[in-house]
Amino acid sequence: MQPAAVILSVMHGSDGTRVPGHDHGGRRSRSYDRRRFLAAAGVVSAGVVSGCLGLGDDESDVLGDPEYREGRPDPGGVSIEEMPDLNGDLTIYSGRSQPRIGELIEYVEAQYDELTIEVRYDDTADLISTIETEAETPADVFYGSETQSMTHLKDEGYTVELPDEVIDLVDTGSIDPDGHWTGFTRRFRAMAYNRDAYDADELPDDIFAYAEDERFQDEIMWPPDQGSFQAFLTSMRLLHGEEETRSWVQSMTDDQGVEASPGGDSALAQAVGDGEVSVGLTNHYVVRDHGGDSVGLAFTSDDAGAMYNVTGGAVMADSDDTETAANFVQHMLSAEAQEYFATTTWEYPVIDGVAPLEELPGTDEFEPPEFDLNELDDPDPTLELLREEDVL
Repeated sequence: MQPAAVILSVMHGSDGTRVPGHDHGGRRSRSYDRRRFLAAAGVVSAGVVSGCLGLGDDESDVLGDPEYREGRPDPGGVSIEEMPDLNGDLTIYSGRSQPRIGELIEYVEAQYDELTIEVRYDDTADLISTIETEAETPADVFYGSETQSMTHLKDEGYTVELPDEVIDLVDTGSIDPDGHWTGFTRRFRAMAYNRDAYDADELPDDIFAYAEDERFQDEIMWPPDQGSFQAFLTSMRLLHGEEETRSWVQSMTDDQGVEASPGGDSALAQAVGDGEVSVGLTNHYVVRDHGGDSVGLAFTSDDAGAMYNVTGGAVMADSDDTETAANFVQHMLSAEAQEYFATTTWEYPVIDGVAPLEELPGTDEFEPPEFDLNELDDPDPTLELLREEDVL
């Protein structure tokens, strides 16, 4: 089988990061003013986002990139209008960046007169560390850029089970089996390649072949400091074993002379498009807006290179209003939100009724391995391996 391929272009880099080591102690009741804490911590009111992103007054124009919405069928699924109203104050800790989701959260806030949303955008690892050092976190919702961050919080007792009406909206491969988190979007691992160097059918559909094929010597790049790459390598360890994973890393560094990206997935895709290297390990959605047709994506099959991960949300156990927090999570699974993700972030929806972009392969073209995403919760052995091999 030849790998699925698609012609795309370069987008902003991944905002996924790893979960740090932890030492969680007991939690006490709040002994500080919630608003004062949020202001000091650099939390952004969702209402500020409209000025940053240049939103107009017409809310119907907010959701999704008009360039890619045109000609698409109306999204299926459950509309925001059919979901419970949101009222009161909500605080979201977001490992996803403001440019990716700020517009959507501002839109949701604008639907309800009695709702105020404040968002703390930060590196995922820093947010986890903050939660673990807070006496009682002011966060109502944690918005994770990777599965491992949400699983970590679940395992440490920071989250609560989501209602069935939330979980039931999502396909089974994108939710926590225990119901503590749900995916909002899926991203697949991919090989970005320079189309002047290769055709799609010339590229392997086996991730291990990239460490052996002499064509890729000094012509390959990876972003080892990115959480999404580390999750990929963790899945390789669990699927293929520690020894085979270490051998692959050694071959990539010693034999293939792999380069580390100077700026995450975005810089990697740019380097591929500019011909500095001919292939690079990345996520499918980071390749957009390159301004030309020089970059394509190819996919491996039934191995760690074909893994997917999810962004998603969890409700915090310390929330003053877990019902409203869960209803907000449900709003991220609405037809409108899923259409926004599909056309703006180029990620794959997790509900029935919203199609991925035509520019992307259909999900039936992917052949990911069977894997429980909760197993990605401990990156430490992967990080240790990368340090021992002088990759980090």
